[in-house]
Amino acid sequence: MTSSDIVSDIASIAAKGFSSVRLYSTDCNALSAVISAAATHGLKLVLGIYISDAGISGVEDQVSDITSHFEGDYSMVEMVVVGNEAIFNNYCSGAELAAYISSAKATLQTAGYTGPVTTTEPISILQANTAELCDVLDVVGANIHAFFNSDITASQAGAFVSSSLLELANFCPGDKQVYNFETGWPSAGDANGQAVPGAREQQVAIAAILAEAGARSAIVSFADELWKAEGDLGIEQSWGCGHLFE
Repeated sequence: MTSSDIVSDIASIAAKGFSSVRLYSTDCNALSAVISAAATHGLKLVLGIYISDAGISGVEDQVSDITSHFEGDYSMVEMVVVGNEAIFNNYCSGAELAAYISSAKATLQTAGYTGPVTTTEPISILQANTAELCDVLDVVGANIHAFFNSDITASQAGAFVSSSLLELANFCPGDKQVYNFETGWPSAGDANGQAVPGAREQQVAIAAILAEAGARSAIVSFADELWKAEGDLGIEQSWGCGHLFE
């Protein structure tokens, strides 16, 4: 993807009525293009610091990327998410992630950032690691995918996300705000029990999610991600839904 592609996509996202864009990492030299385009169109950014199979080592460069690009002005940064399902993927432990969130937060605050810092995991993984994580999370977030619950139909996706957010609100003390950092429905692939992918099902599911919890949910993804492996159910490439917001 080129810088011009990024600028075009950001303009389209803004035109569709979104207020924020979530980034998963700072790699591919994308920050410059994203920051400029988002500022032009009045979008906020949810920044990501991605933890890979290399573990915690090496991610400090991403923090440096953030501080160097924003140069003390973080007015367009809504929050920073450290890791995306890093514990779930066995890239680090809960204790290791908590320690790094504290370290990254300190570095960002020294550079002038005063907003929330958090992480995101599947809700069951987050619940299993609250003892390690709650103290370092400014807000509490999870990736809540109704499709991966085999008892949930597309029309029930909104209620599932809403009830999961209520559950999430009880994980950590202190009345912290809760967010759904990744949600959607695939347009193609194989059924997961009652969860059936398809173009019509995707439309129904996303409409339900927006109605029930849209203000606290990041919808994935803007376009199909053909670079991914299809996965066991043949769905991983088929979450693109930008066309539903025309």
